[in-house]
Amino acid sequence: MIIINTSFWLILNYGVAYGSRLLPKVIFQNNFFFKEKSFERQLYKSIRINTWKDKLPAMNSTLKNLKSELTPGYLDKVFMQTYYAEFGHLTIAILGFLSIVVNPHEYFMLAFICSIVNFFIHIPFCLIQRYNRPRIVKVKSRIENNSFCLASRRSI
Repeated sequence: MIIINTSFWLILNYGVAYGSRLLPKVIFQNNFFFKEKSFERQLYKSIRINTWKDKLPAMNSTLKNLKSELTPGYLDKVFMQTYYAEFGHLTIAILGFLSIVVNPHEYFMLAFICSIVNFFIHIPFCLIQRYNRPRIVKVKSRIENNSFCLASRRSI
């Protein structure tokens, strides 16, 4: 059972992480599911996400090593990474319940508990992506506006 469960969780986590990167970008862009909902800002304040979001591990090098000199192109890349990360973490959180199917009936309770723990481990990472996405848009907008202002001044 150890080999079966270890294989299941490794394949699930790495398979979803790899597979999500193969999805076309258009699936994420302008998708209602990934847009910020009206209640989210209040939710993030109530759970104080800004105090703990940077304490969780980040596995993606694009997000871990934020460049000191930000460009709109680089921020577009970071923005897409938030889509991939949210989709991946949410998919793993939900598909983790398949471990109940992989295990024999007598291990149901153990598999169920592992699935619940897995779910609650991945949901904070989904929330962080949703929290960061509107902030990335603001930063990109400021950079583009500043670039436009600088270009306008130079042409005068």
